[in-house]
Amino acid sequence: LSSAKSNSVQVMHVRSLTMKSVVRCLLVVLTVMVTNIVEPIAGKVKNQQIELRLKQLNKQALKSLESSNGELIDCISIANQPAFDHPMLKNHTIQMTPSSYPHEVLTEEDNAPTPSNDEEQPENTVQPWQLVGECPENTIPIKRITKEDLLREDNIKNHGNKSNISQPHQFYHPKDTTNYSGHEYAIASVSDGPYRGTKAQINVWKPRVQEVGESSISQISIIGGKFDAGLNSIQAGSHVHPALYGDDNPRFFIYWTRDNYQNTGCYNLRCPGFVQINKKLTPGYLLTPISTYNGPQVKFTIQMWKDPKTGNWWLQLNDQELIGYWPKEILTNLADEGASVIEWGGEVVNKKKDGQHTTTEMGSGHFPSEGFGKASSFEVIKIIDMNNGLIDPVKVKTLVSRPACYDIKTGYDKKYEVFFYYGGPGRNPNCS
Repeated sequence: LSSAKSNSVQVMHVRSLTMKSVVRCLLVVLTVMVTNIVEPIAGKVKNQQIELRLKQLNKQALKSLESSNGELIDCISIANQPAFDHPMLKNHTIQMTPSSYPHEVLTEEDNAPTPSNDEEQPENTVQPWQLVGECPENTIPIKRITKEDLLREDNIKNHGNKSNISQPHQFYHPKDTTNYSGHEYAIASVSDGPYRGTKAQINVWKPRVQEVGESSISQISIIGGKFDAGLNSIQAGSHVHPALYGDDNPRFFIYWTRDNYQNTGCYNLRCPGFVQINKKLTPGYLLTPISTYNGPQVKFTIQMWKDPKTGNWWLQLNDQELIGYWPKEILTNLADEGASVIEWGGEVVNKKKDGQHTTTEMGSGHFPSEGFGKASSFEVIKIIDMNNGLIDPVKVKTLVSRPACYDIKTGYDKKYEVFFYYGGPGRNPNCS
């Protein structure tokens, strides 16, 4: 009898195991079936979203050019450029030239000629795509956005936007790390506006960027209003941004926001806003050649100023190339007043992978203490006063997030006038 009971228990146990095995098998089968159904649907939806976004970003081209590095440049009618998708610009009349240019304001000390550093300026910039053709009159070149460009983004709707921008209290008190934003700075600034603009030479380097989601930026920022939700900012400079372009090359960029980076603005022409008039150069173009450590130095000049008649904010490169302007209609504080703050310097996005400070470099990747030819620099820095005069900035302040990682050192001399060295290697024995 006991033997029969034992056999019965064993049979029930086997049946239980068999049922559990069947259930497991069914769950596996169902999982596979659901995955095979859901994943293709999800993939199809994402592809549809990407195609829709590409149609929004890429305008109909009158001519297309493919460069040796594989980039596609579309020649778009100047009247059909992305800017005019902005609801505030539906009836905007394109301004092809500024009403006036900023002028030098000479002092007694300026009577003696200063040494020329024109040899350090890049000559006529030739882009790879220009070797295969040029855009027709009344068109502008725009780099075509591809599916691969969007796939590098976490959110395709935010393609071309800055993310995790520091809040005002963090920006001015960088040691407050209670809500770390991931952005680190080494900048010089003036804040006794109003100002009508600025001009400076920027040293061109190719800083190493550790992660695709990180970037290294050398920029000029013109800011209007208080550091709150209504902050206006227009920016231009050089950056290495793998997520945006799919490479690690330094490129000229622009950016704007009218609400402290919350819902408005973008890089280059990746949203409606900036009006481009140049048919040779477009924001996002490659900066070549680059400076060599302890060797030849390459620089380019940026001038940004408010047109005294129209209120538009102009952008000019190397004293000769008018790129275009930020229309007053897309701005608030900068449209009504001059700039309240102007900043020059470097910024790094630090993702802190594995809890460590990034090795992404700022500038040349060397500290400012190394000086000329080794550290990156901003030189011949000017502010544009409310009379449209180019003058030396005064009461220049500096802000450094973490001096052991990136730093800044200001100076003045007859040749380079107001200048500073800045940058650093990121993670090192003193920065972890």
